[in-house]
Amino acid sequence: MNPQATAPGLPSGIAPRVAIIIPLHRDTSGFRECLRACLAIDYPSFEVVVVSDVGVPLPGRAKLVLSGAGRDTAPGEKRDLGMHSTNSDFFAFIDDDAKPRPDWLAQAMRLFANDDIGAVAGPGITPPLSVWSERAGGAFYESWIGSGPYRYRFRPGRRRYVDDYPAYNLIVRRTAAEHVKGWGTGFYGGEDTVICLALVEVGWRIVYDPNVVVYHRRRPILIRHLAQVANVGRHRGYFVKAYPKTSLRPSYFLPSVGTAALLGLGIASLSIPSARTLLAVAVSAYVLTGAIVGLVEQRNVTVAIALPEIALLSHVVYGVQFIRGLFTRRLDR
Repeated sequence: MNPQATAPGLPSGIAPRVAIIIPLHRDTSGFRECLRACLAIDYPSFEVVVVSDVGVPLPGRAKLVLSGAGRDTAPGEKRDLGMHSTNSDFFAFIDDDAKPRPDWLAQAMRLFANDDIGAVAGPGITPPLSVWSERAGGAFYESWIGSGPYRYRFRPGRRRYVDDYPAYNLIVRRTAAEHVKGWGTGFYGGEDTVICLALVEVGWRIVYDPNVVVYHRRRPILIRHLAQVANVGRHRGYFVKAYPKTSLRPSYFLPSVGTAALLGLGIASLSIPSARTLLAVAVSAYVLTGAIVGLVEQRNVTVAIALPEIALLSHVVYGVQFIRGLFTRRLDR
């Protein structure tokens, strides 16, 4: 496969220009780290576009686009503004708390040599030097007990085609993005589901490759981590109705089923001794399995031991919010 895909209309061998688009939530040390890493990308033709609701100081090599909304504009809306501000051939979307590996764009552009590839995605890995509270949150997402079949989103997995992928690491061909009229959504969480579904419905393919790497900072446990999980759960529950083609899947229902079963056993155990025994056995088995999985997957023993408790709380919060989303009549954000 060609090391550098050539965009339509460019002579063979010329690297297409890529706009790295960062929707800025607020100016933090994590964003500054993201910005420095983006500017240091090892790729011959790119620009960095930061889209913000307020003015922020940027180095001369980065372009600031103001939303003009005077409010907390949703990430998808900011990405649309970033797209409209540039003539680049490809758009590389990354969150303001992630940083790309230096070869991020070079690895991604190889995959666009196939004309039917509309977007490329890769894992968002927990940064190696993260503090314990962030590593513990990352362990949940990276684990089978946490993310199940979707853990490849958070650690390198095999190359595959996907139809739904988080926007912290998503590179989109300009013609594909224009074909579906961009993000076009004000959802604050899950907006990536909308654009990915739009792309695959009109015939574009999205390929995941483990070498297209960004390092994505995790929310520290426990309050901020659970708040993020709750937001994901509520949006996914709502998307079961709004976007069933990619959200009406059994795996997304499992935390709610498990939470309902746990609640039922808890109530029954108040008056039925056998239910009390069954509840104790179920929780003990979950914790033991989680600890074993954690010890196999994690190098840090304390993170591994904390994993089952974090996973159990996360699944309960997700499960409750998923059901809430199912019964939400209209969700605009």
